Amino acid sequence: MNVNSINKFKETIDSNFSQKKINTKESKNQTLEDVAKDFESLFVYQMMKSSRKAKLAEGVLSNSANDTYFSLLDQEYSKIISKNQSFGIAEALVRQFGEKKVK
Repeated sequence: MNVNSINKFKETIDSNFSQKKINTKESKNQTLEDVAKDFESLFVYQMMKSSRKAKLAEGVLSNSANDTYFSLLDQEYSKIISKNQSFGIAEALVRQFGEKKVK
């Protein structure tokens, strides 16, 4: 890559960033909600992963394939749990970081 192509690439990135920076209030709130749900999903996944590591009852079929399977299963469960708003972490984050209404 030469200097001209790098500069053109940089200008394109800057232009795209500027366009995305001009968001509406609803878009910002939706982004906040999406990030909060992702965080809640990650939190639940880590909790499930930690509880599986405890291995209170060691299974007969313990191997790396099962560990991978259960890791993927835990990821899917955590997404479902956070989507159904079972824990309320996402809602708390949206309340905390959302735009405050001045009365």
